[in-house]
Amino acid sequence: MPIDRSPPLPARFPERRDQTSGLNLVQAADHNLRVTLEALRRGGAMTRLELAQVTGLTVPGIANILRRLTGEGLIETNSSARSDRFAIRRGSAVSIGVDLAGARARLIAADLAGTPLFAEEAPAAESEPAEATAWIRRAISRLSATAPGGRLFGIGVTAGEHAEAIRAALAPYRAIVERDTVAAAISERQSGIATADDSFVFILLGAAVRAGMIIGGTVFDGAEHKAGLVGLMRTGRDGRYLDQVAATSRLPSHDLSDPAVQQWLDDAAEHLTDMIIAMAAFIGPRLIVVGGRLPTLLLEALAARLQVLRRSRMIDPTHPFWLPEIRCSTLSEQGVAQGIAAIPFLDILLPDMRRTVLVRQSLSEDRGPARANASAGPDRPPPA
Repeated sequence: MPIDRSPPLPARFPERRDQTSGLNLVQAADHNLRVTLEALRRGGAMTRLELAQVTGLTVPGIANILRRLTGEGLIETNSSARSDRFAIRRGSAVSIGVDLAGARARLIAADLAGTPLFAEEAPAAESEPAEATAWIRRAISRLSATAPGGRLFGIGVTAGEHAEAIRAALAPYRAIVERDTVAAAISERQSGIATADDSFVFILLGAAVRAGMIIGGTVFDGAEHKAGLVGLMRTGRDGRYLDQVAATSRLPSHDLSDPAVQQWLDDAAEHLTDMIIAMAAFIGPRLIVVGGRLPTLLLEALAARLQVLRRSRMIDPTHPFWLPEIRCSTLSEQGVAQGIAAIPFLDILLPDMRRTVLVRQSLSEDRGPARANASAGPDRPPPA
């Protein structure tokens, strides 16, 4: 058994953050409503008492929140002889997520419970502002038939060259631009294997290798949103940039029977393992998720190689004695689109793991010229 060389923690280790401290009454009420909706989204139908136990709120406080949410049509009541159970009303609140950053454009419409209503794909040419805007507006019209009576809370769009133009063209609809790495991590936190307050890293494979990080349930962006540019790390015995080995542009096809694909998997796994070791040493995440706009079988094959390398590195006396668990993305090709579809709900109805970043950003903007969607700035380009 390996020896735990980490220093012992005090018996009562202080919490590093408290998202509810310093809130006024209006902000506290908004926080409590978000927490209640999140409990129903994750746990399904519950009674008032069960919700009070899960959220830590009082039963009278839960009753007031449920009364408001019922009046707004967001939840429904299932009455029985013993008690009333409350659940999110399917299709009552809907959003659209548009992923324009991949080789193909993807669009997903989903409701507050996370249930996809429909999904569409289009050629990358749809990412041009006029075509993308027309495509999204057609999807909005389709929503009226798919979820009659549902309220569209917004449209999430992945950051890119034309994202701001598309956001402006969609007015008066609420459109929010966010990076695909953040969207991918949020999709795993909302609908995947990550828990609500988890610490994990989502490695997003694409034209560049980047990472989205949620630490202690909160998105971690780093200074000037530079965290996660892992493709710029030199890895492997040959010291090459990770982008030069593991970027999907180096992948000849998606056919696992192709020897060149098998070679890409071996090389990518070897270099990604070095990056994972570095992240584990400095951040200590519980989980590493490998995903991207790739078929599930291909991602599973890569995750399997990484798991083998993880075990071999942990028993080597010159390497770390502990490395986080490595898993394949739950939503694979649709992960980014489903994560970006959740952004409007996080903005308005659910606990927003980006909130501390957004608050800090708004405070800095108050001191100088305002910059719209600063969190959605493009990542630094990969090395030549």
